[in-house]
Amino acid sequence: MNLSLSDMTLTRRRSFITFVTLSFLLLSLEMWIATRVDSSPRPSMLAIAIALDIAVGVPLLFYLLLVRKKFLPLTSILPVCILTLLVLRLILPSSEQSILRFSDFLIPAIELSVAVFLLFKLRNVIRDVRRARRESLYFVDALRIGLGKSVKSDFVAAIAATEVSILYLVFAGWFARFRTSRPDVSVHSYHRKSSFLFWPLMALVIVETFGLHLVISIWTQTGAWVFTSISIYTLLWMVGHIHASRLQPVIVDDQYIYLRTGLVWRGQIALSNVSVVRKSTRADRQTDGFVNVSLLGDPDVVIVLKDPETLEGLFARKKEARIVGIALDDPEAIVENVGDRPLRGGS
Repeated sequence: MNLSLSDMTLTRRRSFITFVTLSFLLLSLEMWIATRVDSSPRPSMLAIAIALDIAVGVPLLFYLLLVRKKFLPLTSILPVCILTLLVLRLILPSSEQSILRFSDFLIPAIELSVAVFLLFKLRNVIRDVRRARRESLYFVDALRIGLGKSVKSDFVAAIAATEVSILYLVFAGWFARFRTSRPDVSVHSYHRKSSFLFWPLMALVIVETFGLHLVISIWTQTGAWVFTSISIYTLLWMVGHIHASRLQPVIVDDQYIYLRTGLVWRGQIALSNVSVVRKSTRADRQTDGFVNVSLLGDPDVVIVLKDPETLEGLFARKKEARIVGIALDDPEAIVENVGDRPLRGGS
């Protein structure tokens, strides 16, 4: 099963790389042709040909390589169509922009349709999230399950759940507390040792953003604001990551170890597949199949597996692990806790 998941992830990654490569080559060729539109004997016909190549070609590649193979839902093709229309406005000479007048109405119509679709789905998403929350240990998991039922794609649901979680955690994370009604689980935190290091990093990002914004604005105001926007998003992500690390501890019950590292790593390891949980050594970090899921720095505990397990990182990226390293606030507690679990050996 793990191998099939790994193969599927590799295939999806190859399909995405192929789409990006072919789209880049197509756009590069069309941009080169567009530079010769004004000197063409029939500029209007050439401009129409360029528009059709891009407006049809890029979405078609997206459909064939990603949607048709069920890596992404059909609705994901709408943003691609909008982007191709915006790219056309940048590529075509101003003298031939008249053929794109239809997009002045098409783009708002698509955006309005998407907004109506999302509002229509919002009620179902909220209902599905509430249902999932009753059985999920973590809010982000419930959000992902609820979104997955609507978008029909685990990959899209994973990314959407992360982005929505960031907004929620940035504003509500300050007041939220992790709670579980299950008496059969043990909770192991990992945020106290490492999360305080994020605050100096955030202060450094703020100072660096302010300085580089002034420097970049000397050449381009647009570039300066683009850089600043990316930095602001980075800060929001870091705040969300800190809160997520506090609200998503590592949990152990009678069957699984539920691994979480803020917004980055997630995994569910069967206790029957655990060989041993012990303190980490330097040799562990040099072993093939070692994955460090610590919030920051080196792990102090490793989970040695009998068979590889698939862990999930950012953007639903899958990685197989034979030894999982993590830094916990009380590493001895999980070593003792897992050793005391009667189902660890699968009996």
